[in-house]
Amino acid sequence: MHRTMQSVLAQTHQSIEIILVDDGSTDNSYLLAKQYESNGVQVMQQKNAGAAVARNTGLAVATGDYIQFLDAGDVLDKAKIAAQVSALQNQRDKVAVCNYKQFTTEVELTDRVYPDQSAFIYSSDDPQDFLIDLWGGKGNLNFIQTNCWLAAKQLIEKAGGWRAYRCPDDDGEFFARLLLASEGVVYVPGVYNYYHIEPGAANQLSQSKNKKYLQNTLLTIDLKHQYLIKKGKHPLINKAIAAQYLRFAVDQFPAQKNLSAIAYKRYQSLGENVQLPVLGGRMIELIKNIFGWRVARLTRYYLRRSR
Repeated sequence: MHRTMQSVLAQTHQSIEIILVDDGSTDNSYLLAKQYESNGVQVMQQKNAGAAVARNTGLAVATGDYIQFLDAGDVLDKAKIAAQVSALQNQRDKVAVCNYKQFTTEVELTDRVYPDQSAFIYSSDDPQDFLIDLWGGKGNLNFIQTNCWLAAKQLIEKAGGWRAYRCPDDDGEFFARLLLASEGVVYVPGVYNYYHIEPGAANQLSQSKNKKYLQNTLLTIDLKHQYLIKKGKHPLINKAIAAQYLRFAVDQFPAQKNLSAIAYKRYQSLGENVQLPVLGGRMIELIKNIFGWRVARLTRYYLRRSR
């Protein structure tokens, strides 16, 4: 938390309202948060209800013109907010986005080797097309972390707050609505969001073992499909959603066979041919190509359990 708060307090933007919401933590996080009240930080506490509800709690009391979400452990470039506010100054009906970098250690945080994300983070006056590209409709399925975005509070209110459910992809559902309610995406180069990953952690969705959370993730894909269709016709809507269903089906097999089967059936119903993701090393990929992705996933699953 200290690293995160220091990055916020160091922002070059002069007028920042900081609201810190403790979502029923069981460690000393709330006491640590209270130490920052002398810096003008508003600290709130609620019973554990999940990240989405905590963000709505903060939104309800926020008085600023723009909203920056930030998760504990993550870090912002000191000019991030100022650069994005400036970019939106005369176009508050758009959403600002920047690059991000994952890190696990302080060494990785301080190095200056940044990934090139221009293939999927860019300016666009067509938010529907931007989302379709991001979700795999044009090839690769990509990801933009929550803290990369900045938007006018008025636009967020127009889109609606966070859906009050526990889901590894709650940000995907929220930003789908937000972007589709906007007039476009404004890419702001030169500033970064630093996204902290616990050492050895795989992607959040594939690691989740809570069946209800995973059911909500499947629901989120359904909702994304509805949002894209409601926005208007686009030849790659089904392709993008098919990529989402296929990735879910693969990630959840064999641990959640029933949910995997449901997702795969929805993928097939869209009639799209989406390339399978890479499942492992040379041996696993060979098994995938010869015997199919389920056999490859089973092989990898039991190899890991035998270690």
